[in-house]
Amino acid sequence: MKYVVFRRPEGARLGAVAGERVVDLAAAYARHLERRGVFAAARLANALLPPDLVAVLETAPLSEEAALLAIEQAGRDGDLATALGGARLEAPIRPHKIFGVRRNYALHAREASVQESEEPRVFFKLPQAVIGPGAVIEHNATRKMDYEAELVAIIGKRAKNIDRADALAHVAGYVLGNDVSARELQLDWTPQQTSLAKSFDTHAPLGPWVATSDEFAEAPPQVTLRCWVNDDLRQEASTSTMLFPIDQIVAYLARFVTLEPGDAIYTGTPAGVGAFMDPPAYLRPGDTVRVSAQGLGELANPVRAAGAARA
Repeated sequence: MKYVVFRRPEGARLGAVAGERVVDLAAAYARHLERRGVFAAARLANALLPPDLVAVLETAPLSEEAALLAIEQAGRDGDLATALGGARLEAPIRPHKIFGVRRNYALHAREASVQESEEPRVFFKLPQAVIGPGAVIEHNATRKMDYEAELVAIIGKRAKNIDRADALAHVAGYVLGNDVSARELQLDWTPQQTSLAKSFDTHAPLGPWVATSDEFAEAPPQVTLRCWVNDDLRQEASTSTMLFPIDQIVAYLARFVTLEPGDAIYTGTPAGVGAFMDPPAYLRPGDTVRVSAQGLGELANPVRAAGAARA
């Protein structure tokens, strides 16, 4: 399943991508219940399938079963879905905790002139940094704004002190992310302020959808990440080349922190970031950053000066 959050005049709605259409899951599940004579069908549907994917993951598998029935109902009733291309998509999830892994691709470590580490190097991003597809990345308080295309893992089940062999069973799915970074805080300041550099408002684009793990043939997914700045392809690498695979990252984090449904893990970026180009090529107002991967769509965000009028 591919979960989205989209905006309608009455407010945000949880949806599922079905081909080139988006199913309104709560409306479709309410229709399913009504056809079976269930009292207060809309109230029950909105409780199980609210526009909050964290809450939906917390009530799995009941919510997942409801979503599948909703998609079946939408296949019979065409008014329960809208065109994907015309949907106003928002961030598909608002994580309560966001982790990141530094230099998880060998070529990225090499371009940064650092040695590969023996264990994952972890930082944190503040949840208020999250924005969705099409939302503006604000160019504010940094002269060295950089992009980082990443595969983001979303936790589906509580995890603490788990075996690596069991780690992927705790992952609900995956989403594209852009780990926007203020490089002077991360690289120039003493001491370095990595988490702060990556937690400015709008520094955590996510989207367009969260694809559940069963959408992929491999576990974890082996996809090619690509990142463009305007029409310039800057990054391209397979997630199979991660130094620390996702199962290892999840098990490692769960040694120290209780992972809960909806937590997000930015799993690292490949080579090609602006900071290590010659000369450096940082983001500027007017740029657009696009991140894509098979099965995960495309995440595009324009860069604007803070306070500039939005289109």
